[in-house]
Amino acid sequence: MSREGAGDKKTKQAPAAGTPIWVWVIYGFGILAATVFVSSALFTFGALYLSDTGGGFSWRASIPAIVLWGVLILAAVITWIVRRRQRR
Repeated sequence: MSREGAGDKKTKQAPAAGTPIWVWVIYGFGILAATVFVSSALFTFGALYLSDTGGGFSWRASIPAIVLWGVLILAAVITWIVRRRQRR
């Protein structure tokens, strides 16, 4: 018996259904965090530049807020890098 015309018996995987919702949530929080972080920095440096108090400008930063926004940005970047490498 010849098996030349026999079809491939390997099962094919179903195509991916798309990007999971948790990835979009992480991306959304990362974009929100980056927007808040950059906006805050621009506002602070703008106030510093536009203040004509001669060095009397002062500011206080919340370390927990910086850590929170930084972690959210980092999570989004890491997720993006990992998913990009999985596609290759």
